Amino acid sequence: MSKYPSLQIHPGRGLGFLILGASLHDVLTRLKAQPHLYPTIDLSYSPTQPLIAPIVLNLPANGFRLRFDGPDQRLRLIEVLDFGKTQLSYKNIDLVKLPEEQTAPSASQGHPGQQGPAFRHVYNRLMGPTFPGEYLPPKEVAESQTGLYVLSYPGIAFTFPLQHSAWSPGADFVSLLSSSAAAPAKSLAIFDGAAWHEARQDLFTRPCLNPRSLALSTKGKEHQPDEVELVNVRGGGVVDLIRRSSAPFRVVLGETTPQDLVAELGPPDAIYSKNDHRLSIHKPRRREQRTSHGSYGASPARNDDFIDADQSSAHTTTDDSDAEDDADQRVDDQGQSTAKCFYNYFHHGFDIFISYPSNPSPPFPRPDHPAQQPSTTKAMDRLVATKVLLHGNVPGSYPFNRYRRTRWAIDSESTGVSASLDSETPFTELSHELRNIWKGNYACDEAEKATQHAIVLDRDWGDSPGSSYEVLEGWEDSEQTRKKSSSAQGGSGSGTTQIFGFPGLLFEVLRNDALTLSAFSILIQCVELSVSGALRMASGNDPPSGIETCCTNNGPWPENDMPSSTRKLLSTAWGSTLLLPKSSFPPRAIVGDRPDYIAKCTDELYKWQRINRPAVGHGQFVLHDGPPFANGPLHIGHALNKILKDITCRFQLSLGKKVGYVPGWDCHGLPIEIKALERLKKQRATRSDESIDPILVRHAARELAEDAIATQRHEFREWGIMADWNNAWKTMDWDFELRQLEVFSGMVKAGLIRRRFKPVYWSPSSRTALAEAELDYRDDHCSTAAYVKYSMELRVNGELSKVHALIWTTTPWTLPANRAIAVHSDLRYYIIETPEDGRLIVSESRWKHVAEEAFPTQEVTVIDTVLGKDLIGQTYRDHVFGVGSPARPILDAVFVSDSTGTGLVHIAPGHGMEDYELCLDHGISAFAPVDDAGRFTITALQNHPSVLANKTVLDDGSEAVIGLLRYHGFLVNTQQYRHKYPYDWRTKLPVIVRATEQWFADVGQIQASALDALDHVNFIPTSGQERLKSFVKNRQEWCISRQRAWGVPIPALYHKNSGKAILTGDSVDHIISEIRSRGTSAWWTDPADDARWIAPSLSAKYGIGVFRRGKDTMDVWFDSGTSWTRMGEDYDDICPQADVYLEGTDQHRGWFQSSLLTCIARQKASEPESQTLKAPFKTLITHGFVLDSAGRKMSKSVGNVISPNEIIAGSLLPVVKNRLDAMGPDALRLWVASSDYTSDVKVNLAVLKTIHTTLTKYRTLFKFILGNLQDFHPSKMTLSGLKTPHRIALLHLHSVYCNIYRFYNMLDYAKAVNEINHYIARDLSGFYLETVKDALYLERGEARVHAQSTLLIISQCLQTMLAPVAPLLVEETWEYTPKDIKDNFPHPLHVTWDKQVRYLDQFTDSQLTRDIPTLDAANTAIKRAQEKARRMKWMGGSLDCFVMLQVTTFHGDWQTVSDCYNRYLSDLATLFVVSHVEVYEGHPPVAMWLHEWIEAEPFEVDGVEMMAYVYKPNKAKCKRCWRYLAPLGGQDETALCERCRTIVQEIRQSEPSQVAVQAKQNGTAGG
Repeated sequence: MSKYPSLQIHPGRGLGFLILGASLHDVLTRLKAQPHLYPTIDLSYSPTQPLIAPIVLNLPANGFRLRFDGPDQRLRLIEVLDFGKTQLSYKNIDLVKLPEEQTAPSASQGHPGQQGPAFRHVYNRLMGPTFPGEYLPPKEVAESQTGLYVLSYPGIAFTFPLQHSAWSPGADFVSLLSSSAAAPAKSLAIFDGAAWHEARQDLFTRPCLNPRSLALSTKGKEHQPDEVELVNVRGGGVVDLIRRSSAPFRVVLGETTPQDLVAELGPPDAIYSKNDHRLSIHKPRRREQRTSHGSYGASPARNDDFIDADQSSAHTTTDDSDAEDDADQRVDDQGQSTAKCFYNYFHHGFDIFISYPSNPSPPFPRPDHPAQQPSTTKAMDRLVATKVLLHGNVPGSYPFNRYRRTRWAIDSESTGVSASLDSETPFTELSHELRNIWKGNYACDEAEKATQHAIVLDRDWGDSPGSSYEVLEGWEDSEQTRKKSSSAQGGSGSGTTQIFGFPGLLFEVLRNDALTLSAFSILIQCVELSVSGALRMASGNDPPSGIETCCTNNGPWPENDMPSSTRKLLSTAWGSTLLLPKSSFPPRAIVGDRPDYIAKCTDELYKWQRINRPAVGHGQFVLHDGPPFANGPLHIGHALNKILKDITCRFQLSLGKKVGYVPGWDCHGLPIEIKALERLKKQRATRSDESIDPILVRHAARELAEDAIATQRHEFREWGIMADWNNAWKTMDWDFELRQLEVFSGMVKAGLIRRRFKPVYWSPSSRTALAEAELDYRDDHCSTAAYVKYSMELRVNGELSKVHALIWTTTPWTLPANRAIAVHSDLRYYIIETPEDGRLIVSESRWKHVAEEAFPTQEVTVIDTVLGKDLIGQTYRDHVFGVGSPARPILDAVFVSDSTGTGLVHIAPGHGMEDYELCLDHGISAFAPVDDAGRFTITALQNHPSVLANKTVLDDGSEAVIGLLRYHGFLVNTQQYRHKYPYDWRTKLPVIVRATEQWFADVGQIQASALDALDHVNFIPTSGQERLKSFVKNRQEWCISRQRAWGVPIPALYHKNSGKAILTGDSVDHIISEIRSRGTSAWWTDPADDARWIAPSLSAKYGIGVFRRGKDTMDVWFDSGTSWTRMGEDYDDICPQADVYLEGTDQHRGWFQSSLLTCIARQKASEPESQTLKAPFKTLITHGFVLDSAGRKMSKSVGNVISPNEIIAGSLLPVVKNRLDAMGPDALRLWVASSDYTSDVKVNLAVLKTIHTTLTKYRTLFKFILGNLQDFHPSKMTLSGLKTPHRIALLHLHSVYCNIYRFYNMLDYAKAVNEINHYIARDLSGFYLETVKDALYLERGEARVHAQSTLLIISQCLQTMLAPVAPLLVEETWEYTPKDIKDNFPHPLHVTWDKQVRYLDQFTDSQLTRDIPTLDAANTAIKRAQEKARRMKWMGGSLDCFVMLQVTTFHGDWQTVSDCYNRYLSDLATLFVVSHVEVYEGHPPVAMWLHEWIEAEPFEVDGVEMMAYVYKPNKAKCKRCWRYLAPLGGQDETALCERCRTIVQEIRQSEPSQVAVQAKQNGTAGG
């Protein structure tokens, strides 16, 4: 199956999803979201004229180029330059058929020699006739040079190289391009226009008919808001949004509400919270949506929801529950800042700032209307739009491709200026006009200069999206921006952008290479005070410099009027003394990095362990692969199977073992042969299989198998399967076939192979015999069942009378082969009498049922009774199909019952297994007048051959038999009968039972040994043992021959004259020697009687040319069943044994059984006297099938099929902002590991959402851990004197680690994953990470080192626990692990469990283990009391309270309980995440009841009654750690608690610059 990107050509419209007119932003976003398809994107633009010259987008790995116009950045031209890198088609016809490869070519490889479509293909098949094109001669005209002929159609043009010497203006272009002088197309172009020579004149300037948004270009999509074509700036805080088809929408700053915006523009693509620097999708972060997160919990903003990769640097946080719940208190001094947010419309190209209204900016002054003082906005309690930011999306700028380019114009009527002022106007011209417009409206020249002074910013690609918004609101308050400002005076710095201000307008201008200020973004805003503020500033007060002037237009504030945010920024920034986590570990996996991680955790890891893991010591582990069929793409069942194997191998690797896992493929068999025949019949225009040479079939089948294997191997490796892929085996390999034939030879020599004329399952649709394992049974098969009577004589009531033996059959077509009737000697039979059908024999217990079904309109009377034993030996005659034949016997058969039918069974030894065995005992030969196609032969009705001959037995043949019986009066009645019936598992069509000459393996001889070997095998689940034994017990012979060409030949010879088969050890060994030197294909290519294949002993005895070779091939189950020969290092190993066989439960009757039988047979043949034969597997694991949520099998017709690649790509999850949330291979693996594979496994959207959430939690946890280890060096590591929280964490880890090890060892992966998830949620998120943040963020020295040391141990153990399930995640975490740690510790995929268990053993603590339940009881009570207080709105975060634990009763072991709490008293506040804890025996002090509020919660510990009091602290909140331990009324450092004050003083002495007064807004972070 081809892996090239596939795109449809739409002339005049686009190529695949690339639609002409689409915006550069939309196209780039879509391309970058699929790095596996578009790995290389080259952008070219003019540095000096980035908004005038076209922008060129090259996709070298895909062979095409896109051209966009500069001003509007819309796609105008699509050029295909290399036809060998993308599968292009037009109306589902390929332009060029690319070679089928494992993967699509890379940019560097590709198929550079791949030519484009020939002219005839374009002219005759694709596009049809057209007008003559134009010829472009070579630059240097010479006879040997080639020019280009441009053949144009509406919306598309092809260029064909043409020898210049052949060109003539008067020549017919069709003849010219059809000649040898013309080469296939070199390129093609897709454009908007009737013809290329016309369209190219105004290609980049003509209006675009298609929308900019790809979403709007797609038919059938849900409603999308109309796109904005132009923004008209009218001044005075008014902008008109001119839309594509809808009426203009006017935004009035200070009045337009968010509801208005959503109604007109649709929901924003994202919302950026100014307060906490977070992006969220579609919805603002409201108070009622806040929840208490786990200590490592993910931010409510989904950082993975961004449309473009450039936005991935947005701020994310790891706030704890205190920070979430205490949000209001953090911003108490910031007024209403929590309400401020930005509506981000990436696809419209602008942001709108939402806040409480401020005063509007003045309108543009005109000569006839001077600037007016804007009216003061009344105080409003609703949110409105107050600013609009229009983005230029300039190539090369720091925010490139975060937004679509927005075009705008300043309204000429509002300004009274005739000159065009718009987004393409050079800023030097624009600023000149704006100065003229506002000239004379300032109090003085200084006020004008201050307002219009430039500020230089150094913006770069590393900036977060938040940096784009800093110009919107209070950027002057941002320390980050201040650092970037190279000059607040003069604007002469070397920054990348400059900011210029005018009343109500702000421009951020790009400084390009020519230092021409020509590309910019624009901000339209309200102002906080009136314009007259500028007059006051200029009149005497010292204004703030630069941007503060042009943004706010107000002067210095009196102390009482100073905004709280500014006052805060002027205070000491305690946040600078915190050590917050910093990690570049991405919140979700980067698709582009995946191949590297896969290679490292699969191929490189497998190679490493084969070299570094000795075979001794821990030992070896071998998992033998049950080969998948090399036919078609992989499905979800393959994923379940292969990933279970990989998890098993990886766990064994983590035990220190040397793992051997060599994958294989089952390559022979009917499905591939049928496909090969279809391909050949299509090529040769024939409908007959017989006319095709078998060697052609084998060649085509081999190609199909190789292609399928290449595709499957690639997909398996994409799943992170660690295996020896370079040495994978295939059943069609020469050496495999030789090993298989040697096993067969041994069975021949042991007398286990024989040829018999015997009934077998036969597939008319496949024209071959089938084994039981190749059948599927359907319960809804409908047959025409018939009651048929046979004439006989029998004594009735003492007199000899004519009666009929009445039989019932669901296969009337077998009646021509009838040879006997069977009864049971122990049954009693009635002789009944009917008016029309006479006297008939039926069983006693069935006569009433038969009377109702067979004789519904006749009166039935019982006239006599006869015993079954008295019927035995009687005879009857067949007057329809046995005319002239002797009478046939009535036989005794134990399989006859009176539960169905009549109690008499029609016996056809040529069409039934039991019938055959019964007749064999009585010397009755089998007869089966049916050919390979399932049609009657002329022997079916010998006196009238043409009546039945060539009729299909399952169709018109059965009807003809019933018609004959009715005509002769022997048909009693018919009925439609629904019952279980075998079908060919490959063609899905019904089979028949038919006696043919076939080769059989006599497995009855080895049955006992096989059953005994299974007693020494470990089965998972245990029910598998009885299931496999039942299949072995019920099989005496195995039909191993197939009448097909694609397979391993059965090395049998046949006498030309007699047809007698020759199969001896000598003949087989000789044939094997020929195959060893010439291959199995020579068996078909050589003449049928080629003497080279005849053993010398046979030639000497019978002569030359007497024998011919057979054409039968071996059952594919014999192929794969001998794959155990590939396990042994030694070629002559009798039976190497795998540690594990792991397959689906259907393989009990398939591969498990065939492997067991061939292995036992090989041992029996090699060591006939041995009594200790062994199975090829020590442990046999079976898994169920994959079902949908309703318990149904996956079926294309039902529409419930889920592909593994869909799970990896995340395409089944809801699309977020036109982007798939790629879950990656670990998601597929986690689904497998989380499932109870011992029964059927379900997969649906709900399951996948859970998996996605779990993976997100894993990544968030590792991001937190890695962020806190960035400054940690292992040389600091110390674990002595650990505080209680760390000790408890390590105790939890030890317990969980041992549990998970036990589950993995039991192969119970679902329990292992469940335990991991519970550990993360309960012990880490719910406890340790909550408590450890205080030490990590606030402490210095040993306290922080202890926390980091503990985190490092937890991280390493987590990596080991997750390694079998999520190796890519583990590999990625290792990649982002700090170098100092990597240099001192082994790779997590190399670590063994036993070493870590021994390491964790040192942290066991019996006293602490006993105390943990006591501490948990108090913690639970405290949490309940806190919830009561929160409901009363008395507290927010858990630090907002003091706690007292009181022993209320003094009976039982109260002293032990009290001692427990006192033992850990110094750590209790940290453990419970509160500000202070006391333990009290007896009544609490009276002073506690004087607190403003108090809540109590009773609890009990070991029979001792306790009370947990939660009450309001009597101290102030520390501004650094948020604990209520600071003195009341403190200022500056006195507002800190004693601990924080000490730490700050120490930092000042060692790092004085860190606590300098800074303008930062993240001053407090919470413990």
